[in-house]
Order: sequence, then structure tokens, then C-alpha cells
Amino acid sequence: MAGEGAKTIAKRNVLAVEGEDDRLFFEALARYVGVVDVQIEPVGGKNQFKNKLPALLRMPGFFETDRTSRVRHLAIVRDKDEDNAFESIANTVTRAGLVAPASPGSFSEGSPRVGIFIMPGEGVFGTMLEDLCLETVRDRPAMACVRLFHECVRGLSDPPQNPSKAKCQAFLAAQTVIVNSIGLGAQRGYWDFGSPVLGALKESLGQMK
Repeated sequence: MAGEGAKTIAKRNVLAVEGEDDRLFFEALARYVGVVDVQIEPVGGKNQFKNKLPALLRMPGFFETDRTSRVRHLAIVRDKDEDNAFESIANTVTRAGLVAPASPGSFSEGSPRVGIFIMPGEGVFGTMLEDLCLETVRDRPAMACVRLFHECVRGLSDPPQNPSKAKCQAFLAAQTVIVNSIGLGAQRGYWDFGSPVLGALKESLGQMK
């Protein structure tokens, strides 16, 4: 976790994400896009950015002794969940002494250049990375089974509290080799990284080459 022990920043690009599942997903997506010089750091949840971002900036290797940034790009990814997600992260970035971008999905012109990416992204219905994953495979045959599953369980007296996560689990359970998280699903290629819905996100990540 950011700021613990003697861990250092060893790459010229840093991607801060909520948790380990997100790390695995974006590791696979970065590899697909061809971004290799990136260090992905989970902060331990969406509410931890305000504490862990400053800790991340203090890690050896992020700044030179004269405070010149060794890191070219700092990208921050979190789920939407509430309407002010972008403003919350932008305020955290500003309080940390960095230049926040003007809008989600873009990088600022500071040093490092900072990008804020709110999942599931512009034009995608939902509030989290799971919704983006599901959108990439919306036309896969297994999704017909997922929709039937969703129709069934939502009629239960105590249905799943998070339908998007439940649908992701159902989709992953329909694969030849079952895994239990979207990150592991990404590592196995179960989400369609060629989907047009990922176009803007891949283009932004491509700037970190």
C-alpha cells in the first residue's frame, strides 16, 4: 500500500486505484494498450485517496530532492458512486499541491500531469468499474444467462445488494475456467478490451507510453 515500508516509485507513470481487484484489471488493460512503464498502486478503497495520495507523493522515487517530479503522469481511478466523485478527487489533488485536470478523462498540464478517471466512464450507465466490464461483453452469449439470473434473484425477498457485482460474478461463473473477481477475469481475457466502450479510456492510458 502507498507510503508503507521502504517501497519506492520505480516507473515514470503511476496509476492510483481503489483496490487490488482494480490493480489487476488495469494491469491487464495497460498491457493490452502497450503501456509498460507504469506502476499501479492500490490505496485501499475510494475513501482512502485523501490520505494515501499524499503518502504516495512522499514515496522515494516520486520527486527528486529539488521537488522536480520524476513521474510524468499520475492517473487516479475511482468509482463514481456519488455525483461529486470527480470534485472530491480534484480537491484532494489540489490540496496535495498538484494541478488537477479540468474534467474527467483528461490530463492536466502540471508536473506530473494528473488525470482523473471516474468509472464506469462517460456515457456508460452505472456507478462502478463492474458496470464498464459488463458493457464490454453485453453481446456475449453468456450475458443472456446473466440477464435471466438477474431477473430471478431480484425477485427474492433478500436480493443481492449490489446488482452489478452480482451480474459480474454470474458472467465469470459462465466461463470455462471460473474466477471470482473482475481483476482475475481481466487477467484471463474475459472482458472484451477491444470493445469500443473502452476507446476513450484506452486512448487516455495510451498517453502514458
